[in-house]
Amino acid sequence: MKKIIPFIVSGILIACTACDPPSPTIPYGVYGTVTQREGNWMPPVNPQEAHEFPIQCEIAAFDSINIADLGNSLFQERIAISDFNIREVTRTSSALNGFYMMKLPAGKYSIGVVDGDSILTHSMRVAGDGGWLMPLELFSNELREFNIVVDYAVY
Repeated sequence: MKKIIPFIVSGILIACTACDPPSPTIPYGVYGTVTQREGNWMPPVNPQEAHEFPIQCEIAAFDSINIADLGNSLFQERIAISDFNIREVTRTSSALNGFYMMKLPAGKYSIGVVDGDSILTHSMRVAGDGGWLMPLELFSNELREFNIVVDYAVY
């Protein structure tokens, strides 16, 4: 019985340390977690019907994208990057736990989940100050957390 107790205790410690959020290893840029939300999120939210979980996917940073530049494309499930004058700055993948990071210099960007040549609109939100999509402004040597939700939920 004495041999089982240390094993159980170490198992608990391992499980708890796995819950710690990852830390970015880049000196500047953006990092965060990508999650997918689905199910019924109508108030009151029922945890058996509302689900949010981390996903592995590709994330890209673009020069700032304004809603006015996209016309009716924003109301589709995905936006073809090649159909518009959208310049991709960099792309990365999130890990199984949804964590991602991108080294980016100071500037104004739009960050989104991408699938090949398309931006998934379910991952986008519009800022009220001029209609910028998934806006992120970084200053010199700044490291900022920017979490993304791919939202298929019902509200």
